[in-house]
Amino acid sequence: MNIPSIIRVGSMDYKVILTDEILVVDCHTCKGMIEYEKHEIKIKEDIQDKQGMEVTLLHEIMHAIVRERNFEYEKNSDEGITEEIACGLHQLIRDNPLLFKEEV
Repeated sequence: MNIPSIIRVGSMDYKVILTDEILVVDCHTCKGMIEYEKHEIKIKEDIQDKQGMEVTLLHEIMHAIVRERNFEYEKNSDEGITEEIACGLHQLIRDNPLLFKEEV
């Protein structure tokens, strides 16, 4: 899986930024964060390997989907669900690399 520099969720393009800066959300340090108003997803790269960054990107994409689709979502109680879905998607993509490739 590649980590792109831009990813579109709904009608919005989010810039994906790999960074070493400390990321803080709700007074907690984290491996990734999404800034909806700036349309940015930041991934902390100095504390995780490529696979970890891929899962973190999927996790933040899940947050973007929830926001763009106006789902009811309680951040504190649903954060674990978001992480589990992100891990499941990562495994699906890795286990099935040809899933989205069209046959010629």
